[in-house]
Amino acid sequence: MSNRRRSAVLVLAAVILPLITLGHALAGGGFNPPPPTFSYFTSPNFTATIVLDPNGPVSTGAPATLTGTFGTIAIARAGVGTATSAFQVQPGSTLGELTFGCNLALTNARFVEFAQGIPGLAIGGPFTSNWLATGLTEKLFAQLGVSLVDQTNTVKLIPGVTAVLSQQCVPFPSGNSNPLVGTVPLSQIANPQKIKPTTVAYPDLTIPGNPPATQQWYPGFLVLQVSIGFWAAASGTPIP
Repeated sequence: MSNRRRSAVLVLAAVILPLITLGHALAGGGFNPPPPTFSYFTSPNFTATIVLDPNGPVSTGAPATLTGTFGTIAIARAGVGTATSAFQVQPGSTLGELTFGCNLALTNARFVEFAQGIPGLAIGGPFTSNWLATGLTEKLFAQLGVSLVDQTNTVKLIPGVTAVLSQQCVPFPSGNSNPLVGTVPLSQIANPQKIKPTTVAYPDLTIPGNPPATQQWYPGFLVLQVSIGFWAAASGTPIP
C-alpha cells in the first residue's frame, strides 16, 4: 500500500472508528515524566502514524468538531508488522486542550520535545502517562512483541517520540453529500459499515488580531508520522 493511500485510509478510520467504538481507549491520562533513573535511547525499528482531529477541548467540554480529540494510531516494527487502534486524547497530556487545532508549529511541543531540542516525549505509559492511554500503549507494543513491563510489573521500557518524519493537515469533510476525507469519498467507508454520515459543518475558529503562529487555530485533521525510541533503566535493558 502506498504512503498516500495508507494516509487516506487512516484518516478515514479517524472519522469513522469513533462513531463505532466510542470509549475504546483504555484507562490513563495526565502527563508524568519517566523515572529519573531512566535514559532515552533511539531505535531504528519503530515508527508510528497518527491521524487525529486535533480540536478540543479535551476535558472542559464538548470538542468543537464532530470527531475532535479522536484519532487512530498505527505503530510499525520493522520485520514484525503493525499494530493499530482508535484512541481518544487523554486529559492533562502534552497535547493540552487542543485549542489551536492542526497547528503544525506546535507539533514538537505536543508530541516530541521535553524542552527545545530535547526529544523523547512519552506517548503513554507505563509509569509515565500522556496523550495515549497507558493500557492501550502497553497493548499495542505487546502486539509487536515488546513487553513494556516484566512479570513483576516492573517498568522496563517507555516509548517516546524521537523525531517527526512528516506532518500535514488534511481538510475536514466539507458537509457536501459525499465529502472527501483526504482523497477518498467518505461514503466508500461509511456505506459498507451501514453508517449514514450527518451533514458536517466544521467551525472556523481562526483567532482574530494576527496572533503569533503558535497561538493560531488551523483547520484539518493532523496526519503525523514519527520515529519512536525508548526510555529504559540505565542498567542496560535491551532496546528493541
